[in-house]
Amino acid sequence: MASNFPSSLDTFTNPSSTDAMDSVSVPHATQHSDLNDAVEALQTKVGADSSGVASSHDYKIAQLEALGEYTDYSGSITFINWTLGNGTVNARYTQINKFVHYWGTITIGSTTSVGTYAAISLPVNANATAPANSFRGTTYYDQPGVQNSVGGIGLSSAAVAYFQAWVASGSYSSVVGLGSAVPFTWATGDSIFWSFMYEAA
Repeated sequence: MASNFPSSLDTFTNPSSTDAMDSVSVPHATQHSDLNDAVEALQTKVGADSSGVASSHDYKIAQLEALGEYTDYSGSITFINWTLGNGTVNARYTQINKFVHYWGTITIGSTTSVGTYAAISLPVNANATAPANSFRGTTYYDQPGVQNSVGGIGLSSAAVAYFQAWVASGSYSSVVGLGSAVPFTWATGDSIFWSFMYEAA
């Protein structure tokens, strides 16, 4: 018989010591054939090493072991309202089901141009039902040896996140978009750090 595994378990008739090789009730050749079919079905379900079959255990375990691994996104970032120029960027992300964590560092170069409401592309599109302009994480702006500032990062669309800065406004701080002079006038060697999480589409 063909194996029923893995949709259901097989039921085999075990031979006894008194059964003849040519037994009609427990045919010897059928016993071997059934066992071969069952073993092959088991191998298919378990999968060979580095199996590409999505239904195999080997493939599924490999996917689980890879959860949480970060992927480089540095060379794929799109800059909106500003130009990286000869600045440098180190950005990475991980996705676990619908959960995405995205972090990075940008060091300003001599030809970097920071425009108003500077934004960057997302490595994975966000859930379209997420509220626009929603605060998603934190940013840190550093001018080494001079000053630093903190801020936030929010989604402006399913594919774009924009930087926010907290600047003094009288007796309190206000949230404004990053700009050429926000939160300070950018210079070569200054840095932007960000880290945030969001739900993937």
